[in-house]
This record gives sequence, C-alpha cells and structure tokens, in this order.
Amino acid sequence: MRKLILCILTINILFVLVSTNDKSAFAITGSNSGLAGLWEYPTAEIPDDGAGRFGYTHASPYAYYFIDLAWLPWFEVNARLTTFDTIMLDTGRYYMDKAIDFKAMLYYNRDPKKWFLPSIAFGMTDVTGTELMKAYYGVATWKFGRVSASVGYGSDRMNGVFAGLAWDIDNWLTIKAEYSPMDYMSDSASGQKVMREEPSEKYNVGVTLKAPWGTEISGSYQRGDEFVFTASQRLNLGGPYIGENKKPNYGMPGDARVAEWDDAEIPILVERVKSGLEKYIKVRDVDLKIYEEESENDDGEIIYSRKLMLAYENYGHASHAEAMVRILVVLSAIMPEMDEIILIQKISSNPVVCAIFPGEILFDIRTRELRDEDNPMKGVKFSWASPDMKDFGDDNENLYLDSRGRHELKGMLVYEPRIDQTLESEYRDRVDFDLIYKGRYSNGFGSIVDVRFPLHNEVKIWWEPDMNDNIRIQNAALNYVTSIGENNRFWLMSEGGYMDEEWFGGNVWGRYYAQNGNWWLGTRLSGLRMRDPESFAGLLEGQMAFGWRGNVYKYYDDTTKDAWRFAAWVQVGYHFDTFDIDLQADWGRFIDEDKGVKISAIRHWDDTAIGFWYTNTDVDAPGKSFTKAGIHMELPAEKWLGTLFGQPSEHIWEQDSMFLSIWELESGRDAGYIRTPERLLGQMRPNVMKNNVGKLLREFCAYEDVSDRDGENLDEDHQQIRSILDYVLR
Repeated sequence: MRKLILCILTINILFVLVSTNDKSAFAITGSNSGLAGLWEYPTAEIPDDGAGRFGYTHASPYAYYFIDLAWLPWFEVNARLTTFDTIMLDTGRYYMDKAIDFKAMLYYNRDPKKWFLPSIAFGMTDVTGTELMKAYYGVATWKFGRVSASVGYGSDRMNGVFAGLAWDIDNWLTIKAEYSPMDYMSDSASGQKVMREEPSEKYNVGVTLKAPWGTEISGSYQRGDEFVFTASQRLNLGGPYIGENKKPNYGMPGDARVAEWDDAEIPILVERVKSGLEKYIKVRDVDLKIYEEESENDDGEIIYSRKLMLAYENYGHASHAEAMVRILVVLSAIMPEMDEIILIQKISSNPVVCAIFPGEILFDIRTRELRDEDNPMKGVKFSWASPDMKDFGDDNENLYLDSRGRHELKGMLVYEPRIDQTLESEYRDRVDFDLIYKGRYSNGFGSIVDVRFPLHNEVKIWWEPDMNDNIRIQNAALNYVTSIGENNRFWLMSEGGYMDEEWFGGNVWGRYYAQNGNWWLGTRLSGLRMRDPESFAGLLEGQMAFGWRGNVYKYYDDTTKDAWRFAAWVQVGYHFDTFDIDLQADWGRFIDEDKGVKISAIRHWDDTAIGFWYTNTDVDAPGKSFTKAGIHMELPAEKWLGTLFGQPSEHIWEQDSMFLSIWELESGRDAGYIRTPERLLGQMRPNVMKNNVGKLLREFCAYEDVSDRDGENLDEDHQQIRSILDYVLR
C-alpha cells in the first residue's frame, strides 16, 4: 500500500508542477525493451528521423539487448534479444529469444497551443520468429510543456488499458510513472513459464539520467518488487553515429584565391587546384579544364563565360556527395569569379554523373551563406554524364592524378561475433587480421584481394565450417563496369573470383535507369561453386551436405551433386526521393534451385543504409508462409565516433542478418558477390546525388552547430513529415 501511495503521489506532483514550466520537452526516452516509451509500454512518440538508441535492460527474469531506430520520421523499428533467466536449456544457457517490434505514428500534434489533441500511434511487438511476446497496441500521448501523458490499449500480453506520465525536469533528468496491467504469466518458452508468480503491483516508477553526449542511465522500481536498470546510448545515422554532430570541416586553402579573372593565369590556377585536391580530398584520375567560352547574345554582342570543368573519381570517401562538396569548398577558396562550374564523377574512367553549378555557388560557400537556404540546389542541374566526358581540354590545361589511389595495400582488424542459444556458449567470436589489396584502374576494371588471418577464434560451429583457424582467401576478384549507349542509362557490371568465404564463381548484372535513376530494370546471372572450408583457396568437388561423419555431426562434401550452381533473376526497382528509399523486387531462381521472389526496402542516409528484405520461394520456413526475412546494413567506418575517428575512409561495413532461426540454410538465398550496381552506382544516380549534395551544402554553410539531433535542427522537409497523415496530406 505504501508503494501504491508513493506512485499516486508522484503522479499528482507531476500534474501540479506542469503549470510551472511550459518549456518544450527534451529527448525522448526509451522503455525497458527499447521502443520509445514509458517503462513497459510504448508512447505515441518516435525519435527524430534516423535517430535511436542501443542498450541493455535488466528486469529480472528478463534481460533485453536492443537497438531502436526511427527508420522513417513516422516509423520506429526495435530489434532485440531477450533472455529469460528462469528457463535453462540443455546447453546450460538461459533461453534467448530474438524479436522485432514496430511502431507507426498515425497523427503527430506539433502545435503546443492545441494541447488537447494527442499524437496517436499504433504498432506490434515480436512480429516474426517465435512470437513469444507478441502484442498489438494503440496509444495516444498528450504534451503539456515538459510533461507528457499517455493512454493506450494493448492485446495479448499487454492485457488491456495502460497509462503513464513522463516529466522532463531538466535536460538531464526525466521522471516516469505508469500503470502496467502486463500479463507476465502468459510468457512461456520450452514448456516453462518465465514468471512463477503474479506481480504484487501494477505500477512502475523511476528516473532517467541523460548525458549531453547521448548516454542514458535509468533506474526504476517495477512490479512492486523489482529494481530495473537500463543503460543506453543514443545514435544518429544522419551524422557521426555517436558523439556530437558538429558542422563539417572540409578544410579550405588559405591565401590562394585570385581576386579577379583578369589577374588569373590558367597554369597557376591549375597548380593551385591540384595542390588543394591533394591536400583535402581523396580523388584520382582527374581531368581539369579552365577556359573562357565566347558566345553571341540576342543583340549580337559578344559575351564571355568563364567556366571550369573537372572530372574525377572518388576513392577515399564513403560519401560521393561529400567528395563533390569538398571539391566545391576547395574551388571556392582558389577560383576568381566564375560563371559555371561543371563537375563530373567517374568510376574506372566511366563518367557517371554530371553536375552543373552556377558560379555564384563558390561565393556562397566562401561566405557560408546560401542565397536560398530552403533550396540550396536552385539553378543546379544533375544528369547522367555522357561517355565523351571521359577526357577533355588541351594537354597543357589538363591535370592527371592517376598515381593517387590506383593501388592500395592496407591491414585491418576484423571482429566476427556469433550468437546462438543452441550452443554451449551462446556468444562466440573470432578476431582476424585482413591483408587487403585494392586496384583501381582507368579502363573499367578493378580488383580486390583479401587474405584473412585468424588471431583468436572461439567459433566452433559445425554448420559454419569456414569459421576455422585456417588462413584463407576471403575475397579475390576482378570486376568490370562500363556504360553502353550515348546517355549512360544502361550499365553492365561483371565480377569473377572468390566472392566471399563460401563461394567461388562470377556474377553479371545489367541495369537500365530511367528518370535520372528513379526507376531501373535489370537482370542478374550467377554461376557459383562452394569452396573447401579447410583449404587456403580450394574448391569442393560437389556440394556441402551435413550428417554423421566420424561420429561427428558435420558438413561434408557430397560428390554426387553437381559442383556448380546457377541462379538468375529479373530485377525492378523504384526510388522514393523524399526519404531516399530503394524498393526492389527480384524474381527468379535462387542458389538452391528454389524459385520465388525477394522484396527489399533499403533506406539511405547518404552513405549509410538500413533496410529490410523478404524472400518467398517454393521452400518455406517451418511454421511460416515465407522462406526468410532479415535486415540489411551498410555502415561507413568513418561515421563511428565521428568527432574522434572521423577521418575520411571509403570502407563500408555491409551485413545481412536474418530474423528467423531456420535450418534451410541455402533456400531463398542470393549468390555471393563483391559489390552490386546498387552499392556501386546507387549514390551517384543524379537525383540521389543532387539531394545529398544539397543537404551537405546546407550543413556546411550553417553558422550554428547541428549537434542537437533531438531538437529542431533537422532537415525542414523531414520535420514537416512526422506521421502517416503528414505524408499523405503533404
């Protein structure tokens, strides 16, 4: 009774104090399982676009490991692992369940004067997999200055009406209290109940402490008898993932600019541009032309246009848009008044995208003041580059930096974790050292050789025989890319060699792009052969099978099967400009000879990508109506702790992870690959490139810092779309 009185008293104090402080609330806090919310229940709140958190909660008998993200401004995704510490498996480990939760904002009230109108959201928990903690819910949240009140209804384990309050006392402290009718007694796994007794209370209360750099610590008293602890770290995919998101610093040559065109000598300008590029930007295969173009106006007068054309290949930046903005920054510090700037980005000597900027853009960058902040790309034209832009100008005006980035040799530490509750140790890992060579040539070809040296290995899993202690080739392939035709809308890509740790073979892609890259149609052909997991570079004579061999259940080489496998797909895709989403459907034959479709939706934040995929073939997962589903990630190395390790790097960590634990390892599966047209050309499609360059220019020219990603400093278009109704109506 004393605990109940304490909860009621806390709620009443919140109502009294709400009228004493009408400032807006600070950062949204998370629930036990990760979703933005109270303690056990979600609220009608979603982090800002591309923001979220990852962390850990101990709420015995539950322990949550989660990562939460606003995949869209109105759509939140929460992936989690939940351990039940009252259920022991035969392996001696606690039962662990993986799940994914969704929340969608139906209506968002952004007007504080209309405090009587709530924001409304709905969602579901534990959507796929075992669905042990599945529930559907709807919730409404009212904002009263720094206090928010939520009321909702949930099905299944959420067990009816729930409600709660949150009060942001200061930017570092939030108090939350909720009424929780959660049906814990319905939670069970392996024929055992997770909780043995009903909770003594249905009220939860506690505090969240928030650090300026995004770390959050929560302590709460829940269910009348349990102290719950949560530690999390906020992240932001629109900038450095962790840490302050400050205004970018691309560097700018000092005291190099020629004030007037008449004072300029082209050889001197060329030399200064070369010096600036070498110091501040990682580009190669550079062609440069600075010239005056003579023309006649309608009155018959001769006019002169001062122009600069620069073609280049980006080899050191994960973001192609950033490479282009860096070039503009260097030019703004060097060039006199110009009429037009033409930048052409290439891949292996193939011109891909052409951007034509009005000369005034250099003045805007110098002064850090865009003429039109709402539309920084006004007057800028982006299009597919024509093949004849491969080379231009007179020899004495050209600049070639072929030696930069042509050959690259580097070493890299690689960490490979494995999490599976069926193992004696549910968490295993391997640490490797990779010796990598990359070749970037100017005739359409490229190459990679990656040899992996295991340094520490606890991954002893029979269904992953390639995760052994042998030194092996990870990748070794030659690739080729070229455009066909006069308008660069049709592209051909091919690659052959060691695709990854499992496959040897080759892939061929064809792509036709329409509407500056918003539509594409293509095909993919693959021929692959499995590698011998015990050798440096050997291939199997047949295909991997598993069964008893030498009193051990393991994979073995079944020579009765054809060693080569062939797959083929027809692919069609569409790009949504508003949120930089690629929606693609592949139909055809997968590598296990099963036939069906793969559908993917990949959201991009320039060089970062998070998305979801789903395969449905003629081989379904046990108990499911589809084959597989999972998440796709592309995370640039330079975005981690950007303020500390934010050095330019082209390296992007790419990974596909499944939501399901199934034994159909090959079904519904793509062939191995080094890179796809989406990875190679996706950022450089004209519409995509234009949008990303505009965003980076706006950030570069902003006088204020943009570190508060949970405040009002986000892209204005995205701020206006915070709910499904916003998207439909606007």
